[in-house]
Amino acid sequence: MSKTMITAKILNGALFLLLIAAVVGFLSFANVYGVFLACISALLAWGVFKNNSKAYFGAAAWGLACYQLAKEGYEFQMIKHQVMTIGIFVIPVALFLHEKLGKQYLHQDQQHDIDEKKSAINSANDKNFPL
Repeated sequence: MSKTMITAKILNGALFLLLIAAVVGFLSFANVYGVFLACISALLAWGVFKNNSKAYFGAAAWGLACYQLAKEGYEFQMIKHQVMTIGIFVIPVALFLHEKLGKQYLHQDQQHDIDEKKSAINSANDKNFPL
């Protein structure tokens, strides 16, 4: 396994743990707003666990949103600077993981086209194929 993939796996685990901590933190608000934010964080954590490319992209947007909420003073009054710092670091990490680990889900017809191209390449490379 390459160093890039090892780094990606470590960062993936860190992002997953951060999102789980966010779920717990948002639930500590003890109101409907906190439950809503916790549900979004839990959904993103599940997607990161499954290596879904959309979840990584969503986590980057979520990091930016948390940064902005803290910067404007709407949330995270007690831990404003920590949230802003973590939010800034989540964005490039999530985008990096989106590129390295994100699984692309294809539609049925796209998968069929890819299978046909692979079949044509394999047939052309076949030793028994008449020229």
